Amino acid sequence: MIDLTGYTKTAIEQAMLEQVDDSLDKREGSLIQTAIGPVAWFLEGMYMTLNQVQMNGSPFYAVGDALDNIVALRGLTRKAATAAVRQGIFDAQVPAGAQFKTINGADSVIFTAGDLISSGESYVYEMTCDIAGTIGNNYTGSIIPITAIPGLTSAYLGDAITDGTEEETDASLRARFFDTFGAQPYGGNIAEYRQAILAVSGVGAVQIYPAYQGGGTVLCSILNDDLLPASAALIATVQEEICPIVSGTASPDGYGIAPIGAAVDITTGTEYTVDITCTVEFLSTIENGLELYQDEIEDQIKAYLQTVREAWGNPLQGHSISYPVTVYAARIIYAILSVSAVVNVTNLTINGQSGDLALTETAALQQVPIIGNIIINEN
Repeated sequence: MIDLTGYTKTAIEQAMLEQVDDSLDKREGSLIQTAIGPVAWFLEGMYMTLNQVQMNGSPFYAVGDALDNIVALRGLTRKAATAAVRQGIFDAQVPAGAQFKTINGADSVIFTAGDLISSGESYVYEMTCDIAGTIGNNYTGSIIPITAIPGLTSAYLGDAITDGTEEETDASLRARFFDTFGAQPYGGNIAEYRQAILAVSGVGAVQIYPAYQGGGTVLCSILNDDLLPASAALIATVQEEICPIVSGTASPDGYGIAPIGAAVDITTGTEYTVDITCTVEFLSTIENGLELYQDEIEDQIKAYLQTVREAWGNPLQGHSISYPVTVYAARIIYAILSVSAVVNVTNLTINGQSGDLALTETAALQQVPIIGNIIINEN
């Protein structure tokens, strides 16, 4: 790429003045310098625009609509934001389309009633948030009817049916784009399953286990956008898209994306709590170091564990596909030492043991590391 960042107003103006004969007055405030200044300012803007056009032509740097246009060449589209669908629990029947408002101040949103899920002592309906995104996931509690409903005295917003998701980020879309240049997705190979499943809104990672119960069977374990175990609703959505359930089992008849003859089961990972204990030594010039820096140390440990989850779905190819997920003690020590006030870390244990923690990643069990207790002692 051409480096256009050096074409600033000052640099352009200086270059233009150098082309003017020295016999003419070109000092600051002179007629020539005054005339050239606005031109140099305009040209700087033109070079900035050219640089932006150049960046948006590259998948490494493009953002927004420009990135959408590039990934479309590989058959990809950005995952759109989706609205949360929650359970609404009422003491009277609610007509479809009735609207209710949450009671949480500035974050208040409106939910619209949909299909009846069940009835008995109370009536349970599907409630869809009017705003797409994660904002509809946050509130649980009483809701206020906007639509007048005779006989209604109790309205409650309950558990999630389907979590709302935000629009896919540029970083996620760019990563999916580059993934397409590995193995060519075709005929139900691992690359095709990965591409199809990661394209579903709400899915953040996937592990794929071919022939896990013999020929013609595939297990796909997914995580949500937050790289945590997926909800039952998200699992059902992916199952329906990839290999619908018929008569209680995944159908090998090719009704979904999976090819004919392949019975694909969709599942999710299991949380595995990671407890960290260590002793930290601070700079001798710092008093009350643990009180001042404990939050920063914990944030660094959590950030490292996030990188472990980000690699959860990355396969290691050998004689068979495997997914090594390991929490490394050395990486935790490095994360803690990145805090400027820390000079040494000792006695580090992970779940009470020294050394690294290797999680289980098999077709029978896929573990997802979740931070638990962090106990930091000061030396």
